[in-house]
Amino acid sequence: MHNFMKLLMKQRNTGNNWTTEDISMIKSHLIHLTLYVPVLIIFLLPFGFFLLPVLAEIIDRREEVRKKEANGLSNSMI
Repeated sequence: MHNFMKLLMKQRNTGNNWTTEDISMIKSHLIHLTLYVPVLIIFLLPFGFFLLPVLAEIIDRREEVRKKEANGLSNSMI
């Protein structure tokens, strides 16, 4: 995410077009940002702050399922 805004404003500030390398860097930064969007939506909901413990529980359950699958156990055996 280093220099992301500088890269976005390159066309406006310098008048030069983005190179293919610049475009690929912008795409990778935007993909990285999309990972944070679901978490940010929680704060936008009414009383979103109170939903954080629920989100933490859901994430914790998903981690437990991944650990069990990594150990060779399936959900049907549990």
